[in-house]
Amino acid sequence: MSTSRILSECPNIQAPLGELFLEVGQREQLPYLEYILSPENTSMISVQVSPGRGKLRTVEARWIQRLPETEVEEGGDPLSCTATSVYGDSTQTYTLETTDNYIWSQLISADEIARHCQENSRYILESVMRGMDTIERKVATAAATQTAAQIGKWGTEVEGFYTVTGDNLILPTLTTGDGLAELSFYDVQQAARMANYPGPVVGFGGAAFERYARTIQAGCCTQNGMDLSEVARQFGFSFAYDQRLASALGGQDYNIVTTNGAVQWLSFNFANWSEGTPFQIGTNYAKTLVFSPAGVPIDLTMKDDCGNLSITMVAIGKIVTLPNDIYEASDKYSGVNYLNGLRVVNP
Repeated sequence: MSTSRILSECPNIQAPLGELFLEVGQREQLPYLEYILSPENTSMISVQVSPGRGKLRTVEARWIQRLPETEVEEGGDPLSCTATSVYGDSTQTYTLETTDNYIWSQLISADEIARHCQENSRYILESVMRGMDTIERKVATAAATQTAAQIGKWGTEVEGFYTVTGDNLILPTLTTGDGLAELSFYDVQQAARMANYPGPVVGFGGAAFERYARTIQAGCCTQNGMDLSEVARQFGFSFAYDQRLASALGGQDYNIVTTNGAVQWLSFNFANWSEGTPFQIGTNYAKTLVFSPAGVPIDLTMKDDCGNLSITMVAIGKIVTLPNDIYEASDKYSGVNYLNGLRVVNP
């Protein structure tokens, strides 16, 4: 054995990038997905289709279309005791297939992790979080695409008063000369009332209407005697920018408006199928249910195969909406399902 007279070099110092600089790669904002999964929006349909313990059901929703006023006889015989009209009901089937899934996986080999300088449990946890973030963003994109395909109509009252093109309510955010279109924020609420919305209106979509909504919230534009921030406060219409919805709808001028309970994310999980069974999963295999920050339920499976760790994450689900034939064809609300399009068109 010999002794070196030269000092050994210090090994490279490793630290997470976020500890050396500002945090990068942080979680992306997913306002529409978070709203869909929020307690305020979720309804009984999700529980009925997927009641838990790894079971799926097909649920049939039943309703009776409201009758047109023409069914009421005017000036008839008030002493008549015989009815001739027969009315049936309507149904819509909701189901979910296990093939409606989004899967991410990673193999952590024993050889690689043995040479990795980071503490093992932290590296594995970070891997799980990265996978969860990836699935969450994929689900958000799928939810936006599926939502865009199920937009309903505004109804004849809205179409007769406002400009509606391709099921999109057309409204400006600017006037000629780049002034603020003072009535458009109110017009969204007015159109919703005319479409018989049963609850408060929420909107998501592109940058054009987001900029308009934020300007109003800042208390802009009282020069013509109208305080738009007060309009927003009184009527309670909220709007959030969602890049994925804007892209799915056609661009930054496109948006949706809806109300609580009209759009749902149906989900299913395998993780709790073994509840109540008389055996336990082995120590080299585990399956559990986790939730992403936005609330997406995800099956997390971890399997140790001679030191090689397989991590698999699966989210199963799809967007469903109210039927587009809630109202009969001759009704002024025919095609209304409380999921509507809004497009910004400026002069």
